[in-house]
Amino acid sequence: MSKLWSESDKLDPAVEAYTVGNDYLTDMKLLPYDLKASAAHAGMLAKIGILSGGEYENIKRALDEIKKLHESGKFVIKPEQEDCHTAIEQYITEKYGESGKKIHTGRSRNDQVLTMLRLYMRDVLNDLGEKLETLSTAFTQAAKKAEGVPMPGYTHMQKAMPSSVSDWLGAYADACNDLTPLVKATYKLVDQSPLGSAAGFGVKGLELDREMTAREMGFARAQQNPIYAGISRGYFESAVLDLGGLIMTLSGRFASDMLLFTTQEFDYFSLPPKYTTGSSIMPNKRNYDIFEVMRGNAKVVEACNLQIKSVTAGLGSGFQRDLQLTKEPFLKGAEVTLTTLDILCQAVPKLQIHEGKLKTAMTADLYATEKAYELVKQGLPFREAYKQVKSELFEEER
Repeated sequence: MSKLWSESDKLDPAVEAYTVGNDYLTDMKLLPYDLKASAAHAGMLAKIGILSGGEYENIKRALDEIKKLHESGKFVIKPEQEDCHTAIEQYITEKYGESGKKIHTGRSRNDQVLTMLRLYMRDVLNDLGEKLETLSTAFTQAAKKAEGVPMPGYTHMQKAMPSSVSDWLGAYADACNDLTPLVKATYKLVDQSPLGSAAGFGVKGLELDREMTAREMGFARAQQNPIYAGISRGYFESAVLDLGGLIMTLSGRFASDMLLFTTQEFDYFSLPPKYTTGSSIMPNKRNYDIFEVMRGNAKVVEACNLQIKSVTAGLGSGFQRDLQLTKEPFLKGAEVTLTTLDILCQAVPKLQIHEGKLKTAMTADLYATEKAYELVKQGLPFREAYKQVKSELFEEER
């Protein structure tokens, strides 16, 4: 099968496998976004007279056929095709001849991949925003349900001061709410169409209507500087995963809390059995594996982002094939973040609060600081009050 860049050159199989990597598989997830971009591009080419009305109809028909084949699992990108861009163009050309040979006019695979990734990013950010709102509501409702239930506060993994279940859950609700402006800011950053930037230097000799294609795809604007469009490859992905990293850090901290507070020694909270797993050898075990995986996935998303930053940090402004290596970790990081939020949105409303255990845990030592403040109100300097309460506590322990 011929390449878009050559009809005769034959690559060494090892070279082809090494340079293509998993890109042809990754692009199966991104193909719908390239179809959307191709439809907008074809409409613009028809408007400026590059495509006839019949050619445009052929391309629209072909793109619709590919979409249906993809949805039914019958459209396959072959390794020798390298990516979805080649697979789509070759399908159109094989079935509709000249129409397929014209679809690449005024674009490069560089701006094609930029555009489909940008469309994917917008969907990811929309999903993140919706899921964060759902999760915030879940935490808020759980906190209201727990009003009046005390809970020890912890520092250094030791009992510290009196707190409450509603404050604990409310803290995570507030954190979700504070992430919302960051979702909107990141969306604004990526909401610009790179289509028409071609290989990173724009298209000379054709009057492409880039505002039209941006509008057709629902972008707020076209990315004007073609070199910056190229620089944004990997850069924008990292911005999205910076947000994903914050979400996963928050999720990891909640996971750590749950793993501690659901142990038999604490037994403050539990989830229904369908959210826990069993042991292959110990009949007595119910394990909160979802939170162990969640805690680990917080590091996985950070590693995906680090991989992107590491690949892009030393590159110049023009396209380098290294950038291909940012696609897989980006998709993985985004998908892990989204599925983590899905799990939390399901689990938090099912949280079972063991009020008796929590009340029993409210031992006298938790109120030591309050006792010191009572002495302060009576005129004793805080440091003296601190020493007096501490002495009394340890005297009681002896």
